Amino acid sequence: MKTCLVVLACCLTLAATLAYAQGAEEGFQMAKVVSFEKLASNAQHPEDADRYKIAMRMNDTIYICRANGPITDFMGFSPGKEFPTKLDAEGKVLLVKAPSGQTVQLNIQSKKMPK
Repeated sequence: MKTCLVVLACCLTLAATLAYAQGAEEGFQMAKVVSFEKLASNAQHPEDADRYKIAMRMNDTIYICRANGPITDFMGFSPGKEFPTKLDAEGKVLLVKAPSGQTVQLNIQSKKMPK
């Protein structure tokens, strides 16, 4: 009976460890969407039709970003949602794992420190 309990505890610990390891990818941390808006399209430039302004809060910094892409990449983005996010080496791009499974690039326009 004791060996069954020890084996069960080991299996549960192993399962929890694997689940935690899958959720935390290298260098990614959770960031919250502060605001999300679709920018007006320009009839003269149809390639700029799907443009978005997104503010993300990661740690104590709010990043004001711009992004282009199909709406399917941004379907789950709404204020209050959290996504795995990583800042690139130069500090100019946020890489966000979208609900669609794609990694979306958000070009940082400015940074703010909340009061």
